[in-house]
This record gives sequence, structure tokens and C-alpha cells, in this order.
Amino acid sequence: MNHPAPLYLQIQQFLRLAIEQGRFRAGDKLPSEPELAERFGTTRATVARALQQLVFEGLIARRAGSGTFVGNPRIDDRVDTNLLESFEDHMIAAGESLHYELLAFESEPATPELSLALGLQAATIWRLERLRFVGGRKVALEVRHLPESLARGIDVRWLEQRSVQQVLREGLGLQIGRMENAVSASVASAEQARILGAAKGAALLVREHTIFDTKGRALLHGRTYYAGKFSVRYTLGPTADGPRPAARAESAAAVQPWAA
Repeated sequence: MNHPAPLYLQIQQFLRLAIEQGRFRAGDKLPSEPELAERFGTTRATVARALQQLVFEGLIARRAGSGTFVGNPRIDDRVDTNLLESFEDHMIAAGESLHYELLAFESEPATPELSLALGLQAATIWRLERLRFVGGRKVALEVRHLPESLARGIDVRWLEQRSVQQVLREGLGLQIGRMENAVSASVASAEQARILGAAKGAALLVREHTIFDTKGRALLHGRTYYAGKFSVRYTLGPTADGPRPAARAESAAAVQPWAA
């Protein structure tokens, strides 16, 4: 004899299916707790229990005084340490549209930290700041620094259309030898929150990276701040088909644990 699922699970399944089928889309307001309680003949406490799990999963979001809304879909990226691929490569391969808004491209005094990261003794370096959009949605703030000798050769129009790897490879004709990456967590400052359209203090995933040429010279150092639901998947070791060709196995990724 089959017993019906508990009501809180039925409510979860109803909402999951409605979102999956497109009856509720990202940003849409969902039925209120009283409406769901009446529909399923149960109490608001049971509805609240059902919604709590969906909030935890990021499928929905609750806003005080406004109600419950469908959350934005999570964006996944992966890092294969055998390949020199960019976030943009992965998004395009997944069929996503991608573009940038250029916020700044200018010279500024070199700090000791940036001088060390880029292996420079110059008094000034160049800062590149862009807002990255995927499918028309803000997903990341890019803050990169590079030597003045490279910045002077960049056409500003490239920065509205190309990834930094494309700028270095196709625009400047440079060969990328390896990339070093570190992933950590942070919270949004007031300025970062304003740019990303997030709340001040919202959780951010931060990917710090340095790109080197084949001779070990640092070409670019920076951080990318991801807002909303975003994950990075790392592939370590050879694939099921065996090791990658040696010529394409020069990238390195250092993964740091989440900050406390």
C-alpha cells in the first residue's frame, strides 16, 4: 500500500515542478504561505518548513515584507588544470551570451603588493575594471592590473568584447604559459554592492589569478568578484581518456579554503 508523501514534501515538489516547467521564472513572486496552506489543506508552519529547504538550496529567496520569489539560476564554472581555458570559453560553449561594461582602464601608482605579483619595479601600472554579464545578468566584477608596456598596446574596443585571455593572445599576440588561481570568500563593500546590484555585505566568491607567458613573465594579475549563486569546479589529474598532451598541461591552480 502506497502512502502519500508528507505535505511539506508535496509542497516542495509542486514548487520545484512549477519552476522547472517555467510556470514561475527567475524573479517571479510565488504564492504566499497562506495561499499554499489553503491549497494543500495544511498549516503555515508546514508551508514554512517546505520553503525553508528550497531557500537553503537557493531555488527560492525570501524577502522580508515582500514575499517569496524564484531565485536566479546558479552559474557553474570549472577549472581543468590540464587546460588553459577561461570562464568565457566555458560560458560560450554552454550557449550563453556574454558581454562586458568597461568601468575603468587607466594608470595608477603601483602598490608593493601589485609590484610583487607582477614582478615589476615600475612606479605605475594599469588597472582594468569591467562588469561581466551572462545572459544579460550581472555576474562578476573584474579588477585586473597589468604592466604599462602591455596596456599601451591595447585597443579599448577589445575590452568591451573579449576576455582578457583573448586580449593577450589575439590582440597582443602573446603566448600564455600558465595561470595561477586561488579561490576565497569575501563580503561586498558598499562600492562592490552598488556595481553588482547586490546588498552591502552580501557573500562574494573571489577568484584571484595571475597569468604568465611561456618565459614565466607575469602578464596580468587580478581578482574577479562573483555575486549570487556561483560555483567553481576543479578537475585534478588526467581525464578518463588519459593524460592531456604535454603542450597543454602547463596551467597551475592553487585552491585556498573558504575564508572563515
